[in-house]
Amino acid sequence: MDAAGDYPEVMNPGDVDVRELARLIGALAKMPPAKRVPAARELVEVARVVLSAAADEAVVELASSMTYAQVAEQVGTSVASVNKAVSRHRNPALRIRKK
Repeated sequence: MDAAGDYPEVMNPGDVDVRELARLIGALAKMPPAKRVPAARELVEVARVVLSAAADEAVVELASSMTYAQVAEQVGTSVASVNKAVSRHRNPALRIRKK
């Protein structure tokens, strides 16, 4: 952890949830600029993973009481995207994409 804002040097997206993401974003403002730059860049990728997982979880919740077609219509996406979200939720290893 970094003394300025209690910020980790390297983040594992799998260890961060939505609440922790919000805390980390808040901690950015307390960091010196030279440390804030790399931390903010790393946080962009962490946020993508965390928020994607949160969206997938919401899709799965909807799919528990609706068909994939109904979910797709309600959230404005395709049935294939709903299927992918459910697959990612069931297999977390699919969430982290390599660049």
